Amino acid sequence: MSVISSTQNKINKKRQNSKRASQSRINKLKLSSTTVDDRISIEKNHYKYEQALKAIPILAQAFANGFFTEVNCRILPENLLDQLAQQVYQFVRKQDELNRSLILNRFVEEALLNEYVNKIYLGDFEENKIKAKEINSMHIILYKTKDDNPLNHEVSIEGEKQKLACRWSLPHYQFESLWETLEFDLPLKSQLMQYVFTVIRFDKANIDRTVIHCNQTILLYGPPGCGKTTLCKGLAQKVSIRMKELFSRFYFYELNAGSLFSKWFSESSHNLSRFFDDITRICYDPLTFVIILIDEIESLSISRISSLSSNEPSDMLRVVNTLLTQIDRLKSFSNILILTTSNLIEIIDQALIDRSDLILFIGPPSIKTTFHIYRACFQELIEKNLIYSSCQSDELKDKLWNLAKLSQGLSGRTLRKLPMMAFSHIQQIDHFIYPEQLFQAMHQQLIYHKNTNNYLQQFNSS
Repeated sequence: MSVISSTQNKINKKRQNSKRASQSRINKLKLSSTTVDDRISIEKNHYKYEQALKAIPILAQAFANGFFTEVNCRILPENLLDQLAQQVYQFVRKQDELNRSLILNRFVEEALLNEYVNKIYLGDFEENKIKAKEINSMHIILYKTKDDNPLNHEVSIEGEKQKLACRWSLPHYQFESLWETLEFDLPLKSQLMQYVFTVIRFDKANIDRTVIHCNQTILLYGPPGCGKTTLCKGLAQKVSIRMKELFSRFYFYELNAGSLFSKWFSESSHNLSRFFDDITRICYDPLTFVIILIDEIESLSISRISSLSSNEPSDMLRVVNTLLTQIDRLKSFSNILILTTSNLIEIIDQALIDRSDLILFIGPPSIKTTFHIYRACFQELIEKNLIYSSCQSDELKDKLWNLAKLSQGLSGRTLRKLPMMAFSHIQQIDHFIYPEQLFQAMHQQLIYHKNTNNYLQQFNSS
């Protein structure tokens, strides 16, 4: 045991006091050297961070209940926000049954909603219906979409400009309602939103990344036309809306994989590095959340083993290595999300698959989901007065169900094109048609589509 004399204690205290005074002077000098704008920015960032910490438990409760009420406003009047939210709450409570991501856009007797609100989106009821009167709490989010044009992210190579990506500021009007139009058999949308919120929640709780690993990377795979890209864009939009209390800015990048492969030898990996360098600089701002979509990622991450065995150019190998390195580099940031899609998961490099936290299969819709897609299409045509609805709801339901059975195995993209193609073959007498006419035309289109597919399969196998 060491013993320090009282004299030594006094000397140590004087040294500590002198050190504190010196540090205080240094801090004052640092503060005086910063501009007024810098100090305001620091204060704003600190305030936003404190607000984010307070918002986390409220959001956790909303995610636990699975109920969000998102209000797309024409204008956000600061002095009427509370009153507007109260009227939204009362209006939703007047509804009877809420299901299948309901969208409300008619406010006949609500003067304030008519003036300021475009649409109200209610929850993600992918499994169960809910009675409006049973709602105990409601997480209401008021927001306004941006309408600016996306920015082109370019690099200059020997005087030539190459477009690598497009960047949108979210929430953006181009991505509005994408989330609600998507129909899946499993609760994929809830799973994706819960994953993103958990990543952010773990960061705010200062979870040690060396103990619990997280790459903030999602891989969606499956056949073409089943909604992978649309789901990514819809997810980006919803994150920017539901997490708006946690961040000040949301950016969505869509990477153009084709432009990465430059005609200049070895420039492909450099292009990718340049893109991720810019992303990294943005991520240093903790109040900015960045979402990157790499569509058809197999074009960038083809298996290195198969590339070597098939004598693929070495430039492709460098691109794969660069992509993996950049994903590892970005995982140190908690304010980024990487979304990838693939039609050919079997040729993707195993290292990329291993780096994906969430790997989800997006396949063709089931008969039940096909029924919901068709019903939404018919409701849209009825609301826009292109179909005169004389059918009873049960009769319409039975016919839609039979049509869904005939459509089994078709992609969501094909299903949503079918009503338009069928409508174009109907000879109209009036400015509208009857449901029975569209049913018959869609049935004929289904037969034609299947015959075409059978022919193509026979042609490809011969």
